[in-house]
Amino acid sequence: MKKFIRQLAGSAALAGAALLPVAHASTLIDFEGDALAGLYNPGDTFEQGGFTMTANYDFGIVGLAGDLGNAAPSGNSTQFFFNSNDGYLSLKASNGAAFSLDGFSAAFVPLIPSPVPNPTIAFVAYGLGANSETYNIWFFAGSGTDSKPFAVYGNPSDFARFGNLIEVQFFTCEVIGNNCAITPGNNNQFALDDIRVTAVPEPGTWALMALGIAGLMVRSRRSTR
Repeated sequence: MKKFIRQLAGSAALAGAALLPVAHASTLIDFEGDALAGLYNPGDTFEQGGFTMTANYDFGIVGLAGDLGNAAPSGNSTQFFFNSNDGYLSLKASNGAAFSLDGFSAAFVPLIPSPVPNPTIAFVAYGLGANSETYNIWFFAGSGTDSKPFAVYGNPSDFARFGNLIEVQFFTCEVIGNNCAITPGNNNQFALDDIRVTAVPEPGTWALMALGIAGLMVRSRRSTR
């Protein structure tokens, strides 16, 4: 009996090890590489790590801080995505599969001169769920008209609801009371980097893994007879 328990425990450990790469297939979208650098007009798409991104409503640029001149945000020496004016960036898995959003880094990039004296800006992640639910979360980026440093947003509790998405959209808005509004004069520019996403296994994948575990258990029982 003890031998069977040891073998079953070993089989379970093996099955658990097999589960981890699928259940935690984390991807970092960091916008690195010469192939991604450049201008993206509204509707243009690009891809990294199995995810497709689309510039919407206004143009975007993948580049370095030096490409933005005096308005460039600080705290990031690598390539990132810059979103101009009132545009937004959408992200989907290239194969249409569900995924979770685990975090990102971003910085407000104001127009110079600013059309709004002291706006209070928020980054917004707007998620569309696989079952037609919608989720959104605001992260305050500070106030004022000067460029802001990159900040990291990755608290697991903040992203707990973003676990079964088919799309996520990133944009900024001006916080006015309890409302999140587009600022006058196209002053909703931002820089985005290091988006962390995790693939959600398909139901069929879970079924195959369950069959594999069952097979390991049967084999362990037979070997003890």
